[in-house]
Amino acid sequence: MGTLRFSKRITGLSAFLIGLSVGGMFGWNPDLRAAEVTVSGTETVIFDSDVTGCDNHHLPDSPARAFRNNQGKMVLFAPNFQNRAFVGYGFNSLKPDCDSRFKAAGKAVPELLDDRTWLQAIYTRDGRDVYALGSASFMPYRHDMPCKGRTKRTDCWINGLVTLKSSDGGKTFDYLGNPPRHAPFPPPEPYRDDRKRAPSYVTVTNIISWQNYYYAIVWRRADNWEESRNCLVRAPIDDPKRWDVWNGSGFELAATLTDQGWSALETECARVGPVGVSSIRGLVRHEGSNSFITVYLHRIRKKGEPDIAGFFYSSSTDLKNWSEPKLLYRQPLQRDAAEGETFSAYPSIIDEDSTDRLFGTVDDEASLVFVRLVPKPYKDRWRVPRQLIRVPISIKEY
Repeated sequence: MGTLRFSKRITGLSAFLIGLSVGGMFGWNPDLRAAEVTVSGTETVIFDSDVTGCDNHHLPDSPARAFRNNQGKMVLFAPNFQNRAFVGYGFNSLKPDCDSRFKAAGKAVPELLDDRTWLQAIYTRDGRDVYALGSASFMPYRHDMPCKGRTKRTDCWINGLVTLKSSDGGKTFDYLGNPPRHAPFPPPEPYRDDRKRAPSYVTVTNIISWQNYYYAIVWRRADNWEESRNCLVRAPIDDPKRWDVWNGSGFELAATLTDQGWSALETECARVGPVGVSSIRGLVRHEGSNSFITVYLHRIRKKGEPDIAGFFYSSSTDLKNWSEPKLLYRQPLQRDAAEGETFSAYPSIIDEDSTDRLFGTVDDEASLVFVRLVPKPYKDRWRVPRQLIRVPISIKEY
């Protein structure tokens, strides 16, 4: 699930300057750049919902995530709440599978977090027993429930991160723990119908393995833009029954898995990356330099000049201190698009030749994968088909 929105409270150059002034406090080192990433080829369409979509609802709505199953095949998700997958041996052979691999129950109970769920991060050691973190949302508009002062359907939306498990190579998933005990990262505060912007754990990057831990970056939305932040989390590879969060000085226990499900603690995570960057979408490790690369939506605004908007990246050697945003691929974002105009979202980085089962590593050649939304007129309104696009990129040690 994605957050296709930008707050007008702090954007562009103002956010960039704030991040620069407090960068050391928030895990941003403007002088650090461990890897340099550039586009090295032309776009290829992996999937077009108007051409090979299973039905009108088959619309990529999250960054691409992939793993290699126990048959050696690439299984790639870029799902909406129906959580369909693409299967093949690489990008050129991926085919859509029309079966829903998981669908939440659609319950009108915000505390359960069982309304709609998007698979967003995969971890597996053998390709058969497959685990996932999912973005679980509750939006009251779907159930005709009240929301004070609602002006858009996402008002009063609340979100948490939940766990799922598959025992058949990712063909079907079930919650790991019964709702609401399926959430190692539940909403930080209870649901209220008089609060339009609820504190939430909204999205999570893909998971990478490094030094005996699984790592990911989660987006912790606050009730204001300035305090919203990207946070580093990890779980032990050999027994991922706990999740820790980085608190700025060390990792702190956030949740443990019990026989009754997840027991989540009240924790606060530290910001990683600069102020003014919205949710980080992709995370990989470049094997040549043993450095990490993130990719995300961003814009730079300079007085008297057009905005520079699109997909940006940062790099790091320790997952905590990150370089300043650098443009990777200029693209129109949703706020740039007038009615009927195309825009792009949900970037990630995948190396189809990665020897890592989670595709969490890249060599010097990989792909930027993203979703393009292509509005088309339909009767007296617009419908919005979507394409899954990949672009070759080159990575070198800086």
